Amino acid sequence: MNSVLGMIIAFDTDSDLREITEHRTVGAVQWGGRYRIIDFMLSNMVNSGIYRVGVLMKDKYQSLIDHIGNAKDWDLSRKNGGVTMLPPYSYSKKASPLVTGEYRGKIDALAGAVDFLQKNRADYVVVADGDIVANVPLDDVIDRHIKSGADLTMVCTKKQKDSPFTTYVELNRKKEAVDIRVGDCNEGKCKHAALGIYVMSRQYLIHMLSDCVTHNCIHFEREFLTRALMDGTVAGYLFNEYAVKVEDTFDYYRSNMDMLDKDVRNEVFKRTRPILTRIKDEAPTYYGDEADVEDCLIADGCRIEGKVKNSVLFRDVVIEKGAEVNNCIIMEGGRIMTEASLRHVITDRNVIIRDGRTMMGHENYPITIAKNATV
Repeated sequence: MNSVLGMIIAFDTDSDLREITEHRTVGAVQWGGRYRIIDFMLSNMVNSGIYRVGVLMKDKYQSLIDHIGNAKDWDLSRKNGGVTMLPPYSYSKKASPLVTGEYRGKIDALAGAVDFLQKNRADYVVVADGDIVANVPLDDVIDRHIKSGADLTMVCTKKQKDSPFTTYVELNRKKEAVDIRVGDCNEGKCKHAALGIYVMSRQYLIHMLSDCVTHNCIHFEREFLTRALMDGTVAGYLFNEYAVKVEDTFDYYRSNMDMLDKDVRNEVFKRTRPILTRIKDEAPTYYGDEADVEDCLIADGCRIEGKVKNSVLFRDVVIEKGAEVNNCIIMEGGRIMTEASLRHVITDRNVIIRDGRTMMGHENYPITIAKNATV
């Protein structure tokens, strides 16, 4: 699919992951024992034949750059195409006349990269958020968009929750959007939610960005989509498989815990559309004589000597003798020491829980512990 350019919005707009995103964006957050959340969108694009991808950044992007590197693990280390990292102000006002100053939202970020859009002669552009956990067949979305003749196609899922961050969509029988609302489902009339993936022609995107900047519009969902709906046709592509847009700590916790269900894992991780990530070679996990492990996802390089149940453990995690970990997410380098007890806790990288500590959250509001903390 050489005529399609991918644009990933890899900075935070509306999200609330508390301590987890103090040092990184949502897309760079570790997920599922070995992945980063942005891996899903990068893999979706590669699996659909999109080999030219721009990654738009704003702040806290060092972790993201370290993870993607030269993008060879996604088969995007290429002479022609590949990944282009687009930090803020990468294009001057002279090169990009739509640049207006500091990014206030997605429209400013896309407008700042208009020179990149103009230089890439692709026919179509996929604009996608980097905080989506889903295995989406973007090639099918693009085909549907072309056949529909719509100005813009947005990927939608069934409404799962009420949230001030969610973009709700009302579709007619032709699967065309008739109403788009942010944070308000209009008393249940909007039965679908935007997943954060949009397909349109490259020229249409450039035209709309110019129009939005001229009228001082900064919010993509409230203003860009509304103008597209008023002036043209917006089609909806219904994606009925597993999908989570990670908007808050609950979404992050729930999406990780969902992977303990084999049926959900099989729906997300497909052999025909693999989710790729940066490869790290580690020794196998060591299980001690007194280790008691039940229904967990555990990455390589761990040392388990205590009790672990219904949890997700990343690389190089240590669970010492007598420690109990239940319904938790322990990120890379975590160490849970003797007689510590954790329930419904998310620990960021390199967190140490000392001897005898007890911490208990709830599945609807798990405790989160910041990176490098010692408790």
